[in-house]
Amino acid sequence: MSENTSEEELNNKSKKNFITNTIFGHKLINTLSQEKKREINIDYFLCHIKNLNQHKNENYEQKINYKKHIESIPQNIQEKLKNETDIIVKNRICIEPYCKKQIKIITPIKLFKKFSFHYKLVKLESQYYDLFGIIYLNDEIVGYICCGKKSSSIYKNLYIVLSLKYSNGFYDNVNKKLSIINDITEEIGFFEKECYQNYIKNFRNQLYSYVLDILAEYKTIKHIICIGEEEGGNILQLFMLDFSNNKTEINLKLPEDLHNYLFVYNSAMMSTETFYNDLINCLGNNNSMICCFDGMNKAYQSWDPTEEKKLKYNFIS
Repeated sequence: MSENTSEEELNNKSKKNFITNTIFGHKLINTLSQEKKREINIDYFLCHIKNLNQHKNENYEQKINYKKHIESIPQNIQEKLKNETDIIVKNRICIEPYCKKQIKIITPIKLFKKFSFHYKLVKLESQYYDLFGIIYLNDEIVGYICCGKKSSSIYKNLYIVLSLKYSNGFYDNVNKKLSIINDITEEIGFFEKECYQNYIKNFRNQLYSYVLDILAEYKTIKHIICIGEEEGGNILQLFMLDFSNNKTEINLKLPEDLHNYLFVYNSAMMSTETFYNDLINCLGNNNSMICCFDGMNKAYQSWDPTEEKKLKYNFIS
């Protein structure tokens, strides 16, 4: 969509998607709230992934009476979201030959133009959660961002949920070659370069834009909790390391007691022991990452059994 799109054109092109996203979001948040667990346990994390997959696979477009919902379209979208200039975050300067790719913080109006949703236009909330963003890969919903409530007006947890399944044949190549990449840190070795490039191209700026906007708006947030399935787990591993490495370069005062946690479900081992130990050190403690598997499946078997004993996080199969 052109940046010069008029407000009338913007409404006409986006209103159907906006209605679909709003109904999807309402149903998702209500379902999450109904299954809310007071204890932070494995079922608690899995319920986020289960409910995302349940709702994103429903064919809402065939069920929605769009004429009935047309009045829910916000007016003066451009004015409410402000058409500001994108912000470029210059990553920490590294010694050559390392070169770190810049982070682009996308403005709210551009996020809306691309994804037909923004939390500043509509409040989707339940007793326990507020929905802040819907994560897309091309035209497919693959995740969401929501905040957990400590009370009706105070947010404590920021949840990033991403379910992205591996492509067919992912496990066919048993002798994967390690590719050395230096876009987001001095050097990362990754067995699936396509996954890394997918993060850089499709998710990095989207996640940064949402997360920094929410943290700037709501100062009470104490925890960022990432929950990822299959490749979604690997994408969030990259984001957590990336965010931790570059947060000192971000022009935003983050709370000193902001803690990061990561739950990955059926995610394969994508890098080396060094990468995962760096990730744990960035997250802050040995209990900040949990790897969960459906038994000793192919994802579980991709992890070197000697690494499991040495690495500093929890395996559950």
